[in-house]
Amino acid sequence: MIGVALEGGAERSSFTAGVMDALMAHDFYAGAASGTSAGAGCVLNYRSGQQGVALEMMIMERHSRYFGIRHMAHTGRFLNLDHMAHEYASRISWDAYRHPSMQTDFVATCCEDGKPAYLTDAGSKQRLFTAIKASCALPIICEPVELDGRHYVDGSIVDPIPFLHLLEQGCDKVLVVLTGSENAHPTDYTRLRPLLRRLYYKKYPMLYHAILTRIACYERQVQAMEQAQKEKKVLVLRPQVKPIPLFTQNEEKIRAYYRHGYALTEQRWEEITAFLGEEAHTAT
Repeated sequence: MIGVALEGGAERSSFTAGVMDALMAHDFYAGAASGTSAGAGCVLNYRSGQQGVALEMMIMERHSRYFGIRHMAHTGRFLNLDHMAHEYASRISWDAYRHPSMQTDFVATCCEDGKPAYLTDAGSKQRLFTAIKASCALPIICEPVELDGRHYVDGSIVDPIPFLHLLEQGCDKVLVVLTGSENAHPTDYTRLRPLLRRLYYKKYPMLYHAILTRIACYERQVQAMEQAQKEKKVLVLRPQVKPIPLFTQNEEKIRAYYRHGYALTEQRWEEITAFLGEEAHTAT
């Protein structure tokens, strides 16, 4: 079985959106897909087979945007998860999403134990969008999202590149899509230690520890990914141009990053299909 692992990265995931749209244009649908944070939205788009939706979510008109300084001025929230879920729900076809041959999950960080959780829809549209919110709930900015009596924040804290999860789930090979340049690192929250301590130390001590050690976690995953590449278990697609700002609202920059992802996938298509080999399969 082939897996697709999608890193997060806010508006940098426009690169991922381009990659996934190119895969869909070639009618390639993996057997399993796992996404973290903004990558979770791209998984949602991919499974539904609706090209362009993930990009559309990133270039909304001002009145529809669910994040940003202007949004915060009007709503008091930099990132409004309920608004985000509503916008996705208005675009994604639930019937198309319920594709029976693709296993999907959305990576979140459990506040209670500080470990990764791989949330699924379990056949429920409401649960699906709750899982997406949980995967995207940035620490500090967002309140934890409750699901089944537990609370969750952004999955990139503890499993930013969920390829090992897919290998453990039985995938033979995994196509990994990253959103930053080589040697990139996620946001370092250690400079916000006093605020993190006030917010999480007493109520969620394991989450507090996980947030403070996320850089080391990311570096371990990169090392494991590089080893998996040598073993021919993983193929990595990542931007070959300067990354755009995480939360840019410059539409042209977002579209350019998207086009780069699409074009790079086309350029490397023979390499991708050679890597996937006989295990590749298309949607029916």
